[in-house]
Amino acid sequence: MKKGLILFLLVVSILLNVYHFGKDFWVGMHTPNEKDKVLLGEMVQLVIESEEYQNLAQKEKIYAITTSVNRNTGGVYPFHYDVTVETDKESYIFSCKNKTCSEIGIEGRSYSKYSEYESVLPLKK
Repeated sequence: MKKGLILFLLVVSILLNVYHFGKDFWVGMHTPNEKDKVLLGEMVQLVIESEEYQNLAQKEKIYAITTSVNRNTGGVYPFHYDVTVETDKESYIFSCKNKTCSEIGIEGRSYSKYSEYESVLPLKK
């Protein structure tokens, strides 16, 4: 009886540890740390200064700029950082074009929630 209880507690303990380690590891792959936040902030400034963003701002209404980290895709620094510009038509994903991130540009496009819905903030119309 005691051996069964001890074995049960051991298995539960191991499973909980594996779960917490796995959860922390997975969240760390997509959550920016302090260094990442600084780099993403600088990337936002580079995006705003880029010619592609300026052309985009003239053609479409920009609602939001968000940043993300995705270390899970196998990318290396700085290619796992993205800045997404949400407009009324599409979302434009900006990323570094070279290893030094001296050039930044549109590397992808995706659906924009603002193409169907209004802004979340009650902005003046």
